[in-house]
Amino acid sequence: MPELPEVETIVRGLQKTVVGKKIRNVKVIFPGIVKQDTKTFKKNVVKTEIIKLRRRGKYILIDLSNGKTILAHLGMTGNFLLVKSSSLLNTHDHLIVRFHANPKELRYNDQRRFGKIKSFPASKEENIPELKKLGPESLNISPSVFVNLFKKRKGRIKSALLNQRIIAGLGNIYADESLFEAKVHPAQKIDKLSPQELKRLLQAIRKILTKAINAGGSSIENYYNVNGEIGSFQLQHKVYGREGLPCKKCGTKIKRIKISQRSSYFCPKCQKQTRT
Repeated sequence: MPELPEVETIVRGLQKTVVGKKIRNVKVIFPGIVKQDTKTFKKNVVKTEIIKLRRRGKYILIDLSNGKTILAHLGMTGNFLLVKSSSLLNTHDHLIVRFHANPKELRYNDQRRFGKIKSFPASKEENIPELKKLGPESLNISPSVFVNLFKKRKGRIKSALLNQRIIAGLGNIYADESLFEAKVHPAQKIDKLSPQELKRLLQAIRKILTKAINAGGSSIENYYNVNGEIGSFQLQHKVYGREGLPCKKCGTKIKRIKISQRSSYFCPKCQKQTRT
């Protein structure tokens, strides 16, 4: 599933390529992707100009000149690709945005069809269910707020990091990589972590996310940027997807366990679990 670095990479790519462009028409090939009446969606976006791209958690927000905003979530395999209008349609192209006087069009491609797109009045953003429930941004949260969010919680730290209501943007890949960087076991009980350890974890999250964004994200299965290029951060993964391989720091074999029904990768030597 595309996480914060992949979504941020797409947002930055779209910011450079489609801002200022006027939407001539929209073709919805698979209506299930659009989570509102398709006529309403088209009415809200056609004949408008794209004025800004933003990200909130794992959501893409496209602000339009008529005071409407497009919300998009990439699900597990979604991508926005800017391609020549003459290009043949891909089997998994489900929505096309065409622009005035432009040889390229924006296509939403999604193999598993778990993504979602809809529009809403920008003035109502604070009440949009998908956005209203999100916690603070992973890259912007202050150390003191981060500590306060976690210090009174129970359960495992990995599960909490994946909870978008607590902190927005992290997913399986970057939670595992951040926990390794901070030397915290993914199954560590939150109430056993000191404020200093929590601050160290936040520093690790910021470091890993920033490096991943600079590398264009991680391309493991279906992720591409808007130009169809893959990211390269998967080459820097220290634990994620490396079960049985030697730790890049100490040589111990990386292990995998299930936490909240999700695979979690870690080094048993570098990430010791405190039980008392």
